[in-house]
Amino acid sequence: MAHRAVHDPAGSPDLAKTVPTNVSSRRRDRCEAALCLHGEGLPTKKIARRLGASRNAVRRWVRAGRFMPYRRAPGSSLHGRHLPLVEARWREGQHSATGLHRALHAQGFIGGYDIVRRWASRRRQDSPARSPSARVPSTRRIARWLTADPAALSREDRAFTEALCSVAPKLKQAAEDIRAFADLLRQNDPTGLTPWLEVAAATDLGGFVTGLGQDEPAVRAAIVEP
Repeated sequence: MAHRAVHDPAGSPDLAKTVPTNVSSRRRDRCEAALCLHGEGLPTKKIARRLGASRNAVRRWVRAGRFMPYRRAPGSSLHGRHLPLVEARWREGQHSATGLHRALHAQGFIGGYDIVRRWASRRRQDSPARSPSARVPSTRRIARWLTADPAALSREDRAFTEALCSVAPKLKQAAEDIRAFADLLRQNDPTGLTPWLEVAAATDLGGFVTGLGQDEPAVRAAIVEP
């Protein structure tokens, strides 16, 4: 493979005019220069110092024997089921890339720290400054989001509730049971009350269900009345 000659910057006053402005072109030039110097017998440390490159980069170039364009690895971004979780943690005030990566890793995320760091950097640039009190929704607001129709929520509110339910499955089940009870009230159909009471009695809503069962006639009347 032919390599271009390496010029000494000190003896090339017009070198700045010939340096490519494209990052990929600069990388290619440094790679070819490293290969040329390696062919002349210079050790990796001296090549790296002369070119202003890291020794690991020089080793990669020498090992490959040619220029290898940089390509970001597949899956090097946050998406899918992990995005709602990291968005929720961000809303809670966790803006540390280390903390976010630790939380994601606990939920099965296999990506590296740099992926999370880049996401946090972009999120920080896109988000206006917010007061600490505005970062965490109130308990009442969260309860309203959980019991509302998910389709009626904004994208951000839905992402928050999905992330919350992903780490608390029992909370998700309770919210679904409450929405089913609300549907009974809206439909004015008491025939579904008994099946609902039987199913919900085995969940964390047991205390609530017991109270309804003790006054079931009044509950049925409330369902029928407009």
